Amino acid sequence: MILDISKPSTAQVDALLEEWNKDAKIDKLEPADELRKIPMLHAKYINILSVHRRAFKENERRNTKLRRIKYEYYMGRLDQETLKKYNWQPFLYVLKTGDLAMYMESDSDLLNAKAVLAIHEEVMDLCERIIKELGSRTYQLKDVIAWEKFISGGH
Repeated sequence: MILDISKPSTAQVDALLEEWNKDAKIDKLEPADELRKIPMLHAKYINILSVHRRAFKENERRNTKLRRIKYEYYMGRLDQETLKKYNWQPFLYVLKTGDLAMYMESDSDLLNAKAVLAIHEEVMDLCERIIKELGSRTYQLKDVIAWEKFISGGH
């Protein structure tokens, strides 16, 4: 689900958080096993980050194109072929330059496209934070091992 970028949703963010909640748990009885898991977890979250980063860039490109098309639409410059392609009716009002921004900011297609970008950004941010945490996990586990050694009387 987290890697399915065909229909981004907040459920992906929730699924990622749920997955990290499972992966974040450290078995303090077997720290050596936990150390061996770090590269796999790192690869897992790098993969998720990479998939969403590529999707973000692709959607950003589409957004830019959609913004231009919507600009043309609201300015009354869109040809019939393009209107038909998007199944839009001609925009019948003449906008003042100041009004255009309000229409663009409240356009449902543009808002939906912006929401998709926000989901990808959230997933990328979470993955970057998780990867950073995994980077310090080695030190945390070494401290656990040292503590266990200390309390068992070993030096």
